[in-house]
Amino acid sequence: MRTLTASVAILALVACSETPESQVDPATAEQTASGPAGGDMTPASVDVVEAASAAGNLDVFLKAATDAGLGETLAQADQITIFAPIDEAFGAVEGLDQIKQDKQQLAQLLKRHAVAKTLMADEIPAGETELQTLSGETITVVNNGGTISVQTPGGTRAMVVQADISGGKGVVHAIDTVLVK
Repeated sequence: MRTLTASVAILALVACSETPESQVDPATAEQTASGPAGGDMTPASVDVVEAASAAGNLDVFLKAATDAGLGETLAQADQITIFAPIDEAFGAVEGLDQIKQDKQQLAQLLKRHAVAKTLMADEIPAGETELQTLSGETITVVNNGGTISVQTPGGTRAMVVQADISGGKGVVHAIDTVLVK
C-alpha cells in the first residue's frame, strides 16, 4: 500500500511538471516510488509535496505550486507547514485565470499559505497565534477547542478540513478557502 501511495504521488508530480515525458526515466521514477532501500515510506521519507499529492484533494494547489516554480522549494524545505486549499476552494477565487498567468502573483498567493516551521494541529496553542508566511505576511491561526482556522489580515478566513498530512520535515493542513487578501 505504501508503494502504491508513493507511486501515485510520483505520477501526480510528474504529471504536474513541465518535463516532457520523453525525459522521465521510468527506472528512476519506480526507484523513487519504492523509496529508500527496503521500501521505507514512513512520513520522514516522504516530502510534504508527495504527502499532499497522496491526500487526493490538493491537486490544484500542487499544480499551481509547480507552475509558479515553488514545487521544489516546498518539497525541499527544512521545516514547513502548508495550509493548502482543497481543489474546490480554487473555484471561488475571482480572477484565478489572470493570477495563474502571472507567475510572481501566483507564487505570492501560494507563499501566503506556508510558514517556515512544522506545526502539527495538536501543537497549535488554544486561542490565536500569529505566524509569518513565506510571503512575509502575517496570518492568524486560531485553535478553538481543537477546531483550527486561518485568517489573513484582510479578513479571509479558512477552516482546516484535514489536519496533519505529514511528510518529511513538514506538514500540510488542507483548508476550505484560498487565502486571498
